Parts: sequence; C-alpha cells; structure tokens
Amino acid sequence: MGEIPPLHNFKEDAVFSRFSRSLNGGLATAAIAVAALTGCTTSGSSNDNQESLDLGSFIDVASLDPAQSDVGHYMPFLQPAYDTLIRLDDQGELVPMLATSWDFVDEARTIMELKLRDNVKFSDGTPLTADAVVSSLERFKASNGPRSTALASVDTATAVDDTTVQLHLRAPDPALAHNLALVAGMITNPAAADTDLASVPAGTGPYVLDTNATRRGDVYVFTRNENYYDTEAFPFDSISIRVLTDPTARLNAVKTEQVDAVYGAPSQLSEAQASGLTIVSTPGDWQGLFLIDRDGVTTTALGDVRVRQAINYAIDGDAILQSVAFDQGTPTTQVFYPGTPAFDPKLDDKYPYDPDKAKELLTEAGYANGFTLRMPSSDAFLPEVYPIIQQQLADVGITVEYDPQTPAAGLAPYLSGQYSSFFFSWGASQNWLDASLLLSESGAWNPYHVADPQIADLMSKIAAATGGEQDALYKELSAYVVDQAWFNPFYVVSNLMFVGPDVTVTPQPQQIVPSIYNYRPAE
Repeated sequence: MGEIPPLHNFKEDAVFSRFSRSLNGGLATAAIAVAALTGCTTSGSSNDNQESLDLGSFIDVASLDPAQSDVGHYMPFLQPAYDTLIRLDDQGELVPMLATSWDFVDEARTIMELKLRDNVKFSDGTPLTADAVVSSLERFKASNGPRSTALASVDTATAVDDTTVQLHLRAPDPALAHNLALVAGMITNPAAADTDLASVPAGTGPYVLDTNATRRGDVYVFTRNENYYDTEAFPFDSISIRVLTDPTARLNAVKTEQVDAVYGAPSQLSEAQASGLTIVSTPGDWQGLFLIDRDGVTTTALGDVRVRQAINYAIDGDAILQSVAFDQGTPTTQVFYPGTPAFDPKLDDKYPYDPDKAKELLTEAGYANGFTLRMPSSDAFLPEVYPIIQQQLADVGITVEYDPQTPAAGLAPYLSGQYSSFFFSWGASQNWLDASLLLSESGAWNPYHVADPQIADLMSKIAAATGGEQDALYKELSAYVVDQAWFNPFYVVSNLMFVGPDVTVTPQPQQIVPSIYNYRPAE
C-alpha cells in the first residue's frame, strides 16, 4: 500500500456535537478551572516548534484504557499514547500506521492479513510484535467495553510470523478495517495488561503520560516518547488536555490563550468571531433521543412502535435546532450520516412536528392518559434541550422525569440499560460500523439487546453484498429503522472548533474534535 505518509492529518470517526449556554451550577467550578490554567503555548524551541499543544476538553475520561473507552471526545486523550493499526486521513481514507498493509486473502473476505512495521517499540522499549498485536486484540474483544463489539466478527487472531497477523472472521465485516483505525486498533503492551491501564496508558504512541504533572479530572499531560519511531512527525514537545466542562470556561480559556483550541457551542459563535478566533466548522453528529427499550422491558409503552412514532411527532426538532443550536445544522430523522450510502433525503420528511398525530397514536396504543419516562440528564451536555423535551412530551401526555448525572459517570448511564431512553449525540460515519453498534442485537449501543429479524436479515445481506446492491440494502435498512422509530433524531449539528493564534488545525467531516495529528504550529 506504499510508503507510510506523514501522521499529522489523521481522521477517526466519532461521537460529535454538544451544548450551548452554561448553567449556573457549573460556573464556580469552571471559573476555578480557568483560573488554574497557566500559559503553556510557548514557542521558539530549538527546532522552531511550539513546545506544547494545549487543548480544552468538555469531558473527562473515566479510563485511559482503549478497551474501556470510546471514540469522539475520548480519542484525544488516547491518541498521544496509542497508535492504531490503521488510520483514517482527513479525507476519510484508510492509510497505514502500525500496519503497513492489510487485505483480505480469501475470496470470501473472511481472512484479513496485516503486515506490521518492523521498527516499532512500546513506550517501555519492548518491541511491537505480531504476538503483542494478537494479545491486544484478544484483550480488547474480551473487555466488554463500549466498543468491544468492534471485533465481534473476529473468530481468531493469529501471529503468522513476527510482523504478520491474520484475523479469521465468522462472517464478512465491512467495517473491520475502519474499526482498526479506532480504539480497537490501539495496541496495548501485553506486559502492562495487568497494570492500571485506566490511569497509566502503555502503547506505541508518540507521547507518554506524565503522571507527576497529570491531575485526573483537571489536566492530562503527555511528553515525548523517547522510543517512538517517527518523532519528526509531531511538532509539539508535549500535549496537555484540560478538562473544561463549562462552555464559558472553554471559550474564555482559548480567548486568553491559556489553551490553543476548544470545542465550541453554537451560541458562542458571534463572541468567538469578535474575539478574533479561527472558527473551524464541519458537519457533525445527529442529536436526539435513543428509544432503546424497544421490547418494553423497563418502560412497557416503548415496546409499541406507535408510541415511539408518537414521540417522533411530538418533538419539534427544527425549533430546537434554531433555538439551541442557533441553526448550525440540518434537520434529519436518520441515524446514518448525510452523503453515505444509507442516507436517503426522502426519509427526512417522515415525522413532521405534529402533536395531534402524536396524541392519536398514543390513544391507538392504549396510552391516552400518557405514561412516565425516566431519562438521565447532564449539565455539561446541552442543558437547554432537556426542558424542551420535557415540555413537548408533556404536551402530548408523556411525563418525563430526569435523573441528573455528573461528568464522572461517563457512558454508564447510557450503556447500562438503566434507562429506557435518553438524549444523546451520535457521530455517524461508516454505515456498517453505525449499524453494528446501534442496531445489531449485540451492539454496545443497543443495551437492551433488542433482536429484530428484519434488521438481522438486512445486515446479513449487506455484509455479503458490494457496490450498488449494498447501497440499496443500506437505504432499505435506514427506511426500516426510521419506520420502526428506534430513535428520534432531531438534526445533524455542525461541529465548531474555536482555535487560537498559535496553532492551525485541519478540519475533518464526521469527526467531533480533530485528532491530535491535525494540529500544527501557526506559521
């Protein structure tokens, strides 16, 4: 597949978007966090590189172990310490990283063979071998983490020789290479498998965690990995990621050059522009309701498709887009990303805002007097949306009760099955990856493990198809999911990055925050 290209425009998909105005409850903490920031974006090192890249993150991470993490906002915390087997460039193309080549070596496309670089070492100096890759993949698959199903299709992984790995699949997996460019492809050192990888990562990446300078929940500091094989690809001597869960704190931090870049809220766009910040805008994720209890296990009403459809009619997604996201996006009813094979523009007219239709469907389903829906809520994630959802569902007879969550809770409230529905943001990108995570019975984001025979049949056909036939099947799958109202997407929001004067960043569609490889010192 040719020479390994420079590493500074890497693209992964992810889980995108978030918030708007800040809540009073977070202001005191945010003010302390901003006050604690020190100027770190110095320049003038001996090689004319900016010494440090300083980023502000709206989340904290519960774990620095790829097997227990996710994509989207979580990736910048992991990328300094972990290279992936394959990477995605800024056009969404798969290109080499730890693996110099990969391909299916059988006609059925069930045996993938990867050739590894031969000059890679883990951060402790241990050489990267095919056995180490196999051990890492097996550990990831058995981890039961948020993305463990990314390797569900892999039956066995074997080391053919020191630099060759073969993955034997149970069935064709159109997203396997894509997944090896995300957390599943981050190779952990087998020698550290029994250590606290949640706190101290052990990978082959360009940086290592400085445990003395790192304060969990506040700032994560990474310094150069002396054993890295291509130090020249990275212009920064260190990377720091500061946890700034409040939007106002993030904007103030980049305005005062205490951090180089932050994820921005649409409500802050005018202020950011007036402050002279660079605005990087790309299409982002869809935001809406995950109606995950489709069998009615916890909330009986959600087991009726008419109830789920009623919820879709009851929410005015266009109004939320305008009032909360300041019209920075486009309405949608679909979980698949615009421009991908599964996306069908005609489906976006399926559920116009129609409270009367919602009431009619609820009455038909036997819920004329409504029912109660418990959902998690978060001050750090679009707090303005929760009361709107609550009011609009109340208007058709559905009572919403919220359980406030802290950032430290991470993804647990969403993936544990504790709640039958929730408001969230999903970074759709590769259709098979999205379908596997959201729709398949074993998908991590199908925590009730709802099995739908028609979805299973369509996914089986998609896996075996190629070209136009596969594209048509993807559209059929999307139409079925929209009709069954497994979700209630409101809109696809635009991702906004506010960037200070000391760095430049390459934008990437379908990625909520840029990879660390996308940053360069400003000219």
